Amino acid sequence: MSTSTDFRPLFTRATLFALAVGMSGPFLTLYALELGADSVDLGLLQAALNTVPNVLQLPFGRLTDRLGRKKLILYCGSLIYFSVFIPILFVFTPKQYVLLLSIQSASNALMTPAWLSLVGDATTIDNRGSAMAKLNLLNGVGSLTATLFTSFFVYLYFGASKAGYQFMFLASLVFGIFATISTYFIKEPQRRSIKESVEPFKDIFKAFRKNLLFSQFVTLSTIYGFFMSISWPLMGLTQAKVLGGGPLEFGILQISNMSAYIISQTVFRHIFDRAGRVPVLALAKFGLISFPLIYAFAPNMTYLYIANFIVGVFSALNDTAVLSYLFDSTPSGQRGSYTSLYNLSVGLSYFLGSLVGGVLVSAGIPIFGFTASLQFVYLISAVGRGSIALMHKKLIETRKSETSLKAALMEELHLKSKNPKE
Repeated sequence: MSTSTDFRPLFTRATLFALAVGMSGPFLTLYALELGADSVDLGLLQAALNTVPNVLQLPFGRLTDRLGRKKLILYCGSLIYFSVFIPILFVFTPKQYVLLLSIQSASNALMTPAWLSLVGDATTIDNRGSAMAKLNLLNGVGSLTATLFTSFFVYLYFGASKAGYQFMFLASLVFGIFATISTYFIKEPQRRSIKESVEPFKDIFKAFRKNLLFSQFVTLSTIYGFFMSISWPLMGLTQAKVLGGGPLEFGILQISNMSAYIISQTVFRHIFDRAGRVPVLALAKFGLISFPLIYAFAPNMTYLYIANFIVGVFSALNDTAVLSYLFDSTPSGQRGSYTSLYNLSVGLSYFLGSLVGGVLVSAGIPIFGFTASLQFVYLISAVGRGSIALMHKKLIETRKSETSLKAALMEELHLKSKNPKE
């Protein structure tokens, strides 16, 4: 399969979409704080961003498998998603803002199963890891480029004003138009029969019982997602209220994260197909405990920059390994439904985790104080992440490894390995 011929339209669309989202995405939480959001509002915001799309993907995944018109669904979802940036320009309260982002998240739910199905159909188990790494690399480059531009442009010309945020949303709208147009050039495979496609609700547990690879992966991902997401509402509070960060600092955080993400996708893009999926998954999940640990005790923004860089490395490994394992463990003709079931389960854990995190902080402030309450929840997140990460080592491998993870990493880093088969 020729990468330049077959994958180019997918790569182009991924890059343009990343540019569009990257223009404003990193600053959504900061704008909520600008509108007066508290910790509960931030919990609702994280739920809107992470839960709504995952929950709604179940019926939309079914729709994708039933219709088979993936490009058409991608068009419709893109139009709704980017059109929402227009009313966002005129919101005045956090609740209005969260409502609009929920609508945007719903359209994202419409797009995602169609997009994943197109990507899954275009790849095979032999090239899937490297193809996913390339897609994630381009996504990272697009996001980093957009964030660099908006961070410094807005800082220089607008400062921390509402006009600056409005500029970001308009920029997202413009690049979103280009991303939508680029969908035209993606080649959609011939429609397949989906007679045995999973029913949205009736056959959920049946699907879990029939597919052991899938059910084990979903279970661990769901529990891990809860412990990961309870720290999400806290991050904006730490960045803005504890350490006094503004748009420029938020931009540097994203740049630090995406730089590491891009470097890692470039350097380690072959290890997913060489060392197998499971070792990379376990390593990446465990490495992500560094994020809440550093955020809990960071005395200044420099420590957060370091934390975001470290997490960028492990996020790159995690994202590619998760997608590769998910595609490996799901049948092609039912991929829209199965991936939607996965996202539903994980999305519910994100919703619960985000709300619990926000509520725990609010409840703890009168007793322990603001900073101590944040630290307590961060530590819960770190312990939970570490425990569940180790359990990922028990997953069934979907691709026979050519070498050990250690040897693959050393080879990618151009270091000597005394025993590559170890």
